[in-house]
Order: sequence, then C-alpha cells, then structure tokens
Amino acid sequence: MLLHHPVELLGVLLAGLLVPLKQAAEVESALQRRVAMVGSSVLLAGPHNITLIHSVQWEHLNGTASHTILQYERHNLTIHMPYIARAHLHASNGSLLLEDLQESDSGIYRVTVNRAERESLTILLDVLKPVSHPQLWSRGLVAKASGEVLCEVAEGRADTFTWKKDGQMLPPDRSYHLSGSLSVLHLRVAKKSDCGSYSCNASNGISWQETSLNVTVAGLSPPLQDVLRISVVAVVFAAVSGWGIIFPVCQSEKLRIRGELWRWLSAYTCGLVCISSILAGTAGILWMREEGPSIAVIVPEIFLLYVIVITFLVAFTVTFQPTKLIQLKSTAAQRTMGYAAPGGVLLVVVTSSFHMKNIHQRHEEGCTAFMDVTTLVVSTAAVLALPILAIFLCSPDAIR
Repeated sequence: MLLHHPVELLGVLLAGLLVPLKQAAEVESALQRRVAMVGSSVLLAGPHNITLIHSVQWEHLNGTASHTILQYERHNLTIHMPYIARAHLHASNGSLLLEDLQESDSGIYRVTVNRAERESLTILLDVLKPVSHPQLWSRGLVAKASGEVLCEVAEGRADTFTWKKDGQMLPPDRSYHLSGSLSVLHLRVAKKSDCGSYSCNASNGISWQETSLNVTVAGLSPPLQDVLRISVVAVVFAAVSGWGIIFPVCQSEKLRIRGELWRWLSAYTCGLVCISSILAGTAGILWMREEGPSIAVIVPEIFLLYVIVITFLVAFTVTFQPTKLIQLKSTAAQRTMGYAAPGGVLLVVVTSSFHMKNIHQRHEEGCTAFMDVTTLVVSTAAVLALPILAIFLCSPDAIR
C-alpha cells in the first residue's frame, strides 16, 4: 500500500491543478466580448433569463480596480462619476447604454440583477481607435545581406498585420510584431527574387487599412559602389597617362617633344600612373574588406605597390633632380624606370577591369539600375587631358 501513496498523492495534486483551469475555461466561455469605436455608443445587454427586475448594478473592472457605474433599486437610479450623462439604463431588461466611448472604457463590465438571486453577467469591452493608413518602408535591402520591410500605423492599435508579395499571402513566420503599431518583415538573405510589390494590411476589430510599396534589392552595397567609382577613375587616369606615353613615341623625329617639355610630360605621366595605381590598390582593399581576402586580388596589390614606389621616384626625380637621371649608369635601373609607367598602365587597366567585372556580376544579383558613371568618366578625362594638350601646344614645332 505504501508504494501506491505517491501515485495517489500525484493524482490529487493534478486534480487540484485542473480545477482552477476548468473554472477559468468556464469563465472564459461565459464572458461575452464586444468591440466598439472611440466616440461611438455601445449597448451592453443584461441577463436574458430574467423576467422581473427589482435591482440592477453595473460595474467596470479595469485591471484590479472596480468602479460602480450605476445602481438601480425600486425605481431609484443612481449614476456615479464619471458616467453621468454617458450611462443610460434600460430598466425593463437591465441593459446599459454607454455613450461617447473612450479607450479608458475598455475592460470587463459586470451586471448584477436582483441581488437576492445574484444573477450576473460579465462582458469584455474593447474600445478601439480606427487604424490609420500604414506607412511602409524598407531598410538595408542589399543582395546577400539581411534586410527589413517595416509597416507602421501612426494611430490606432493594430491587432493583426498581414503581408502580401505580388498579391500572394506571405507566411506569418516571416514577420514579427514589435508593438501594436509596428510590424517588421524580415528578409534573412535578400536576393533578386525578393524584389516586387509588397502590401501590408493592418487591422483591428473595427477597421483595416492597407498600403503597398515597390521594394527593390540593390546588388551593390555602398562600399562596392565606391569600388566601382574608384576603379573607373583609375582606368581614366591610366588611359590618359598611356596616351601621354604613347603619343610622343608615335610622333616623327622632327615633331618629337624634347627638353623641358619632355621633362614635364614625363613627370606628369608618371604621376598619373602613380595615382592610378594608388586608386586601383585602394579599390582592391575595399573589395577585400567587403568580400574577404582573395589571391586574385592580393597578388596584383603587391605589384601595384611596386609600381607606386617606382613611378613616384621617377616623377619626383624628373621634377626636382633631373640631372640624376642623366648620371644614371645602371642599365637595369634604366629599364626598370622606363618600363614602370607602361607596365603600371597595363596593370591598372587589368586590375580595375577585374573589379568592374565582379561588380557587374554582383549588380545582377539585385534589381536596381546600374550606376551611371558617364559623367564621372568624361569630367575626369577632360581635366586630366588638359595639361598634356597644353604641353603639346606649347612645343615650338606645334606653334610653327
């Protein structure tokens, strides 16, 4: 018998726990629910099984506090503050008419009819404001990154938010509610297929409003857009410097630039190659910061650093110490300095083209228009070409 005592004790405990749950379920089922709009009126009916009414008492239970609305007994009616002029009793059936409803009127209303018989009824009243037109906007929608589409109502409490994409209902687990006025649709990894028309429906027991937004996913993040701009400018620098290198070579011996003009042209073209290499190297660093290290980027970065050092030394020496170049005897040094600028131009063009190709592929993963760099290219090329044109025009043969 002793072995059964723990089992019997557990059964008693479970039964004790189930009794309150059963009572709560009975109260929940007996509780009537009403929904009304702020500023409107509502009629709360009394018990239906009463044929003769001697007394009526209506109470408002808001949280833990209980407030008596009115008392009626033997044709004497007493209405308490703040319900005077807002509460009206129908003595024939015990129903209560409440006018000019406010959100503070929400809560449980209990009516007790014929105190001797203790007939009572409880009603849950929810007084709501109509929801306003939702505001819909997106945040951080870039391909391969998480993003959000937000829906917010400025007025009214929205009990339900429903999301659609291109007219098709989205599963509820894709969104979450932060409050009664804000819902967030989460895009775990944004992609091209997420582009489209999104609509958000906000509703409560008395109203609903819906709004739509055309959502786009950008293929390029702001850092990758910077990589594109820098790569384009680097190519323009390299192209103009390449023109400054090739054009004098293609001239006839009679028209070829010599002397001081040649020195300034050499310094300028080497300076352009140096700057273009710096820009291409910067683009590579930004790319790796966004996409991670890669051998295909690290190796060109090393050669670009070499070109930057050599072209800087050449440009500095030609500008400030030109006699040292004349005194230079080493054939290897002469070749290094001679090939640094043309090699740098080629390296910048290849490296920047690699970045622009990858950026174009990343752009295709989104649905926005490709960034227009025409103005950037034209303006940069025009500014950089002016000094070279000035040098050619200043040559004596060009003047003659």
